[in-house]
Amino acid sequence: MSECVKCGLCNVCPTFRIEKIESVSPRGKIILAEKGRVDKRVVTDFFKCTMCGLCEVVCPANLKLTDFWEKKREEFVEKKLAPLPIHKKLREITLKFFNPYSGQPEKRASWLDFEVGNSRTLYFAGCTASYKLQNIAKSSAKVLKELGLDFTVLGPLEYCCGSPFLRSGQKDVARLLFEKNYRAWRRARIEEIITSCPGCFKTISQDYPKFAKELGYEFEVEVKHISEVLAERVKGDLGIRATYHDPCHLGRHMKVYEEPRKVIRRAGIDLVEMERNREYSLCCGAGGGLRSQFKEISIAICEERIAEAISTGTNVLITSCPFCEYNFIKVGGKRVRVYDLSEIAEMTLSH
Repeated sequence: MSECVKCGLCNVCPTFRIEKIESVSPRGKIILAEKGRVDKRVVTDFFKCTMCGLCEVVCPANLKLTDFWEKKREEFVEKKLAPLPIHKKLREITLKFFNPYSGQPEKRASWLDFEVGNSRTLYFAGCTASYKLQNIAKSSAKVLKELGLDFTVLGPLEYCCGSPFLRSGQKDVARLLFEKNYRAWRRARIEEIITSCPGCFKTISQDYPKFAKELGYEFEVEVKHISEVLAERVKGDLGIRATYHDPCHLGRHMKVYEEPRKVIRRAGIDLVEMERNREYSLCCGAGGGLRSQFKEISIAICEERIAEAISTGTNVLITSCPFCEYNFIKVGGKRVRVYDLSEIAEMTLSH
């Protein structure tokens, strides 16, 4: 890690804007880490972060901050200074059920209401869409079917991708989940994966090849976010006005900005951008294990983003991430109508 300069840009950090404590700012954490001053409070403050990556975008020293935060969290876990209590509980649940929601594995695809056969293309719903926001999984699968795209679903043989554990420093759990998914995909001869969760998208695209290399496995699976699949296929005339929230993992981490907007515009929606969008988009507050461990901070960050959405003059908020949708619905209440991109695509089929 190169030396951090006092540039004054740490105030873009979503957590620092809420906490206003130097030790949770990017610069503060770097200084504490470089000086080796690590105690319980320092470790806790390192986890008061959504891993959104905005600090990396604005950093004038071009520091690879997202990787640095992740590696420090791994180090804390290795030294038995972490995981934090809720993250530890989620670890125990996942080692038992292979998802962090205590969902029964045999009910993982209970949202699927039509038959699918064998295919080399897999729709990987992810844990949140499988157990918490089944509307996303249902809409995604229905749209893929209506567009004539051949795909399969593995149901109880789909396991958590491991993203929550990689972001919270628990690489051992993520590696275990990689091996379980990898074996299931090999048996099913999967060559392509479509997912509606940016966390799954990033993990399977970027982290799984690294695990495969470490273990001496071949990994030649093509991975796509559903927005990339729908961008050239959706067409409609919904005639509504809406704003779009860029999920951190899909936008800053994977550089997918235009495809979701293309889906929205091709659906016949008047898109009104928020002041902070694309690489400068404000995080929803749900990622990086923040919502599970520090709910109050997560809610405060989300409130700021919802206010920004409403300030555009519309109460329709579209995103393309189950975590974002879940947080917006929980925090926004009746102030905003929240839709996933897959739900927008489904609307065009019946409009």
